[in-house]
Amino acid sequence: MSTPDEHALMSAPLRVCDPHFHLWNLHERPNPNLGTAVAEQLPAYLAADYLEEMGRLPVPLELSSSVHVETVVGQMDGGFALDPVAETRWVCEQMESTGHPFGVVAYVHLARDSAETERALRQHEEAGPGRLRGVRMIVNHHADNADLTWPQVASAGFLRDPVFGEGVALLGERGLSFDLQCNPHQLEDAARTFGDHPRTPVVLDHLGSFHDGEDEMYTQMWREGMAALASVPHTFVKLSMLFFCAGGYHQDAAKEAKVKDLVQEVIELFGCDRCMFASNFPVDRIMGIPVETLYGKFLEWTVDLADAERAALFHDTAVRAYRL
Repeated sequence: MSTPDEHALMSAPLRVCDPHFHLWNLHERPNPNLGTAVAEQLPAYLAADYLEEMGRLPVPLELSSSVHVETVVGQMDGGFALDPVAETRWVCEQMESTGHPFGVVAYVHLARDSAETERALRQHEEAGPGRLRGVRMIVNHHADNADLTWPQVASAGFLRDPVFGEGVALLGERGLSFDLQCNPHQLEDAARTFGDHPRTPVVLDHLGSFHDGEDEMYTQMWREGMAALASVPHTFVKLSMLFFCAGGYHQDAAKEAKVKDLVQEVIELFGCDRCMFASNFPVDRIMGIPVETLYGKFLEWTVDLADAERAALFHDTAVRAYRL
């Protein structure tokens, strides 16, 4: 079997569509949702910073397109941290100045009345003409852990709210997708809700938010939830934010083995044509994981896959899911 380096040398350039990155400038646009670590370590992360880092991808990877995901601007107790439409406009100004191909996943609250949802979607489309690809509203709710519950997610049954379902349907009518971020115990509810809306593609963020340090019962719950979501054919999964599964995995062989097994399990469940690697930059960088290390691991873990399978994981699935 060839080593990752040997495989890279034998391979043609492998395109990368990065379907999950963030930009911010806390000097000009304060965002309390990003937390003190971001404010202290990286108060500004602009388009030029992102592209410079992604220019250091290991051979044979080459960045060809990206998707910016909202920076939790909408979900604060009592209201917005920042105007979500203003974020879309600012991100588009940042990225368009570089010439790099990109799309945007914006924040919209989907559990308000349909007229308000439609108005918000129209405003995002006007703020970034031709750039809007989808919406993310983080829907994590946990009855026993406030740290795993997001503001404005009012109850454990949020995903079953008929008004939320109407919002999901509106996305499909406008050719948009939904980025799903929830806790593992919510995945079965998610499968039922999104199964009723086949016109709306759903992209599950961050490996289904598998949380480090839980017991075997939790792992089985995650597996059952992921299987339920995999049964919904218009769902996809981002293989990202893997430090949440095992902190420090990039420096610890046992932790890396755990993360690799989880990633491979998800790939087997959904298939390469519904899975996509993502940088989650600069969040992963703040957690101490350089881009070279992050994507180096992705290359190592997929060294035995066929070229078409690798192409799907690094590029083709994301391009198809986000219509880039």
